[in-house]
Amino acid sequence: MKRKITDDIMTSSTSSTDSKWERTNLRLAASSNSASGGFSTGSASDTAADSADSKDADDYYLCLPTLDSSSTMAVDDPDNNDDNHDAQHQRSRTTRQLQHLFELDLYLSSVPQLAASTRQLLQSSSSSSTNSTANNHRSNNHKVITSSNSGRVINVLQGEMAHCTPSQADVLVSDDATTCHILGLWSHLSLDYSSSTAHRDQMQQHNGGDGKLATVAHIDSPDYEDCIRDAVDLHYRYHSSQLSSSSSSSSSSKQQQHQTRLNGDDSTIILPVIKLSIHLMGGYNDNDGTSHEITQGVLRALSNISDGYINRQHHHQPRLQMILQTCAVSSSNDNGSGCPIGRGLALDVSSGKVYLAEVGEDDVESSSSSSSSSPLLDNSTTVVTTSTSAKGPDCLLRQARLWASFIFNNGDNDSNDDDSKRRLQIIHHPNDEYMYISPFYFASHPFPHRMLALNDALLLQYTSSSPEVEKDNFVRCVRETFRYMNGTSCFHVFKKKKVNEDDGGDEKDYGLDDWWDDEDYLPRRYRRVGLNGWAAVA
Repeated sequence: MKRKITDDIMTSSTSSTDSKWERTNLRLAASSNSASGGFSTGSASDTAADSADSKDADDYYLCLPTLDSSSTMAVDDPDNNDDNHDAQHQRSRTTRQLQHLFELDLYLSSVPQLAASTRQLLQSSSSSSTNSTANNHRSNNHKVITSSNSGRVINVLQGEMAHCTPSQADVLVSDDATTCHILGLWSHLSLDYSSSTAHRDQMQQHNGGDGKLATVAHIDSPDYEDCIRDAVDLHYRYHSSQLSSSSSSSSSSKQQQHQTRLNGDDSTIILPVIKLSIHLMGGYNDNDGTSHEITQGVLRALSNISDGYINRQHHHQPRLQMILQTCAVSSSNDNGSGCPIGRGLALDVSSGKVYLAEVGEDDVESSSSSSSSSPLLDNSTTVVTTSTSAKGPDCLLRQARLWASFIFNNGDNDSNDDDSKRRLQIIHHPNDEYMYISPFYFASHPFPHRMLALNDALLLQYTSSSPEVEKDNFVRCVRETFRYMNGTSCFHVFKKKKVNEDDGGDEKDYGLDDWWDDEDYLPRRYRRVGLNGWAAVA
């Protein structure tokens, strides 16, 4: 029934003449089978194609629907105070918003460039995913990444983001996404119009070392535009600083290798282009449209960010070119039975290639890799090395953050204060040897106790936004996290900062107390040991 309703909404919306589309500045990757200016036939797609700027015949750009307030919201009647009017107003607005979400979903699945990359990513899924049921969601098409088969791994959990260069890791990966989306960014330098071998050699030298930057984020809400913007800004600053550093240390003749003059005209200078490849995967045709909302939120954020870079482009500064390479989202990631095909995405840090992946354990690996956090010792530098695992250090602590936010915030995130906006936790930075877990408040609470008393079926219903498609190990992981939260508290996991007393300048170490402020505590730091071992560092 849900599928039939979805089809009806999509049919009615694509035949509507009220929909307005706008061409964004977010490029689509070139495809050999591209047609119709980068947009396929069909009512919604034709409308989008008409909005595309024809002056860039060789370039293809993403289009997004725009919501007209006059058509999406009923006109308020000041003389009508009936509660039914407000309910009808809300239903009309919600229905129209859903129509736009499904219009976008249909459009994304029909754009040749995006359809081709989606098939390439999911092509091995057709045979295995159709056999998936609510009780069996381990897909054969996902490469199982362990501590021994994929080099140095950084695993990104829900609500986290990580950045790294090829010298820091080989693979960035995130999995266990249902309605969540996994965003991958990969950037390098390029010269669009240079035929000079010297220019190409210099770019190759830059990109051959740490001239490439990779990012993976696990997004569970459409409200992370600021975090995504910060990530794109980081990519731009990283390559810009590399160019500045190279220019300042080279001779004037070497500096000219960052510039290309065309046709002998010295007034025309072409600077290197920072090419940012974007990969987005996740979601499915869920009942309440959560996947579609996240899809639209992320794409709208990327579009706004791209617009910002176009508007602030200056001479003698590298350009940023954002290219949507992969968009396997919502219905494009559905197996036809209301179940996601791709649940995990891995990004090769050196090559920028993406593939479906699942983080697993070697047979010899210990399950203690996700066990309780070891308290830091005051007089030690390195504490106990965690078990070697591709999942990374202290997974239970990292998973506890999601529940702590729900249990202890009490709706504070509804505030308009900028500090209350949802933030992705940055667990790894470029040019930094540590992985971080930022401090947050948690302690034993009646909610986890009540949840642990439930049977598995009820616990699944109460703790998942998509219980019908969760993996078999979901309930077990939730129970482990709740037991961990009941067995310790933030005061025993995070170390308090030392402050200088005003009178003597001596450092004073605050003891445990009942007052918590994230700013008063130090993040937990971990240094990689060997291939995929991690040691907690004081």
